[in-house]
This record gives sequence, C-alpha cells and structure tokens, in this order.
Amino acid sequence: GYPLCAVLVVVSLSSCASTNLTATWHDPNYVDQKRVQDVLIIAVSQEETIRRLYEDSYVEKLSAEGVRAIPSYSLQQSDIKPSKQAVDAAVASAEANFVLITRHLSTDTKQHYRPPEPVSVFADPYYSRVHRYYPMAYREVYYTPGYTYDVTTVSIESNLYDAKTEKLVWTGQSNSIDPMMNTSYMNELVNIFANDLKQKGLL
Repeated sequence: GYPLCAVLVVVSLSSCASTNLTATWHDPNYVDQKRVQDVLIIAVSQEETIRRLYEDSYVEKLSAEGVRAIPSYSLQQSDIKPSKQAVDAAVASAEANFVLITRHLSTDTKQHYRPPEPVSVFADPYYSRVHRYYPMAYREVYYTPGYTYDVTTVSIESNLYDAKTEKLVWTGQSNSIDPMMNTSYMNELVNIFANDLKQKGLL
C-alpha cells in the first residue's frame, strides 16, 4: 500500500454551517473485504462528560447502522492506559474487532475586524419632504461603528484500526467553528465521520 501521508485526501465537504470534514483516508485494500463490526469506541479527553457524550454519540450512530459498538467508559477498566497491554485488555473485554480512537487535535482562536458600515435611512421624516431629505443627503453618510470579534476553530481526529492486525483502516479530520461541547455538536461531528465511513464502503 501507499504511505498515509502520500494518499491523505484534503477535502471540503460541508455538512452544517459550523463543522466540515477537512481530510480523510482509508485503506483501499480493505474495502469490501470485511465490513466494520464490534467496534470499541475510545474518546481521548480529560473531561469525562465530553468523553461520554462523544462515545455515546458514536454508539448511537453505529447502532443505527446495525453495528455493535462499545463505549470505553462502560468497561470494567474504563481508564485505558497508553500501552499495548491496556489496549489489548480493553479490546478483549469489549470483544471488539475494531478500535475507533478520537482525539482533539487543536484549538485555534483568531481575532477578526468588521469595519464600519454605512447606514441608509429610507423612512420618514427624511424622505417625505424635500427640505428634510436634502440636508440629510448633503451631510456625511452615517456609519455603524467597527468592532472586533473572535472566531475559534476546533480540530478533531478519528482513527479506525483493525484490532487483530493493529493496522489503520480509516482516518478523518474535521474543523468546527465556535462549537458548543454538547450532545448536538457531538452528534453533528459523529454523523460527518460515519457518513464518510459509509461512502468508503466500511459501514
């Protein structure tokens, strides 16, 4: 196969106004050989609430596709250490064939400036009489004041691995503008990733 960096496809597939898929890759040799089933979902987050929201969103979405998915927080040893032994133990406990790991890549906040904008008046008392309209038209154009505002972009990555071979099967990256870390956002994000998995023939 080709190295991942050589075949990472950059895309701009808009889903909702706030979130879009920015990059995706899959192993072309894997498609149609074996569909994804029995997936252990691991969301890497220091916030337990966010972890559970994200894993539950994936479980709900994959279940709707007929795929058995297991959230890592439901395991007896839910705190999965970053070691091969810990991951293998979690896979065995979940009786999983695949592992889907999601992590936060970056948060970037940039300041933007909106310049002043002219304001037009199209109502009385200015337009009804010539002696009212002309002085208004003669004066300088009115402007709304300019202002600055922040835009925060959050990048998320999801990777799907074959638990037996430990090889990467699929990866996707997303950007979200000013997201609220709630169920609605998690569902939107998961739908984007799951739809790409379907398009790649893995679901």
